[in-house]
Amino acid sequence: MLLRRIKSKNQLTIPNELMKKLDLTRNDIVEFSLEDDYIKVTPVQVESRYTPDELKAIDDIVKSEKKAGKRLKAGKKFEEYTRKI
Repeated sequence: MLLRRIKSKNQLTIPNELMKKLDLTRNDIVEFSLEDDYIKVTPVQVESRYTPDELKAIDDIVKSEKKAGKRLKAGKKFEEYTRKI
């Protein structure tokens, strides 16, 4: 049995033994589910919605539009602006 303490912000360290057994590495994505009184952790494969070329194009658009962005405080002016878009 492997015991771990839940730390601040509900963080939990997965023991190396389990990481190796599940072939998990840093930044992998896992799914948490509850089955009866047990927490089930399942590795998942997530495929990108966009190709690397599409992501670069999106980044370029964001960079070019960033300077043209309009700063608005929350409130009436923001609501009016978002209705126009």
